Amino acid sequence: MQHVYIAVHAIEFVCKGDIKVPLLLKNFYNATKNKYKLKLICGEHGLCQEVSWVYYSEDLHTTNYIRNGNLVITTGMIINSEKNLKKFICEIIHRNTAGLFINIGHYLQETDINRDIIEYCNAHNYPLFVFPWEIHIADIMQDYLNRIVLGQHYEESLTKAFINLIHRPDREELYKEEIGSSSFMQVKNYCIICFSPHNKQIAPESRELILLQGRNAMNTYNTPYLFFPYFYYYILIISDSMCKNIENIVTILENIFLHESQACRIGISNSVSKLTELSESYKQAIGAVTIAAVRQVSPLYFEKLGIYQLLLSIEDKRILHQFSNIRLSILAEYDRVHNTALSATLKIYLENSCSLQSVAEQTFLHRNTINYRMKQIRQLLPVDFSNATTRMEYLIAYAIEEYLKTQ
Repeated sequence: MQHVYIAVHAIEFVCKGDIKVPLLLKNFYNATKNKYKLKLICGEHGLCQEVSWVYYSEDLHTTNYIRNGNLVITTGMIINSEKNLKKFICEIIHRNTAGLFINIGHYLQETDINRDIIEYCNAHNYPLFVFPWEIHIADIMQDYLNRIVLGQHYEESLTKAFINLIHRPDREELYKEEIGSSSFMQVKNYCIICFSPHNKQIAPESRELILLQGRNAMNTYNTPYLFFPYFYYYILIISDSMCKNIENIVTILENIFLHESQACRIGISNSVSKLTELSESYKQAIGAVTIAAVRQVSPLYFEKLGIYQLLLSIEDKRILHQFSNIRLSILAEYDRVHNTALSATLKIYLENSCSLQSVAEQTFLHRNTINYRMKQIRQLLPVDFSNATTRMEYLIAYAIEEYLKTQ
């Protein structure tokens, strides 16, 4: 199994007495603002961003090494002016960093953070903090890095627990302890959304940015969620109020994928009230995104799949193959040999309630051409399409044919 990265909002891993390891920038700030005399100057609306690492930088020449989600710390030793500080901030915002800590009192003063810089940070929801010179940068970095490492370790454990829950709900010992102590136990409604990018080989940098921006967007809902890549999919588990805002959430994340030139199909499960039902929700979301590819419709809710819900529930695909082949193989073979389109014509004919005129209009062909094709079909298939049961069986056969192409 590939390595899974995950975001867990509002979850704190407790270790060594009172030491807490949050991953949100606002949790770092709230937990340490008194200890390190931190002062938030601007960018308050960006506090829901997650911190992936802490990076010490003093000038523009080192910003190429900064990664998405890094929290940047500087003394301004080389920056040393308002103009250079603005350039530095512009560059690190462009690098999708989480925020900036400035050690003021020697090279830079709080007065160097002018109105132009403050307005720029506020416009980009970019948190900018200052702390006094007597506070050692090394102390902050060591503290924060310890919190990040412990938090990431906890997240990985929780990730594995949820994957076990999805695939082995009967084995409580594989997930009960980790999930039982998480904030997911404090909510009652859950739903899974599956994103399937058209391009299965996403560049690591784009993948990292999708996860970071997706997590930062979800953090604003102030309720537990998980967002992680799993094989060729991106899985989002949401809860409580997020379940009532699915359309907005889907739009936000779809735009994040599109920003990285990654069009994707989206499948959405039904909401459930118990964590143990997430295994079924996962199957529903995967099924919905699979049918989204068949029907070229996205996003697609499992509850709106119609006949495809039944097809997805049949584990023995041989039954489906047999049902479809008995009814469609004759036309498929005739089309292959004679380079015709009888099977496609019959499908459209049945979908249009056996109306020759509707088929002609949809296919931009003359009505007589459609009538001739139907005569050919009736010669090849000794069935009565005026019979409702027969029409239903053939429509199901076509649905099966489309579904099996995705398997």
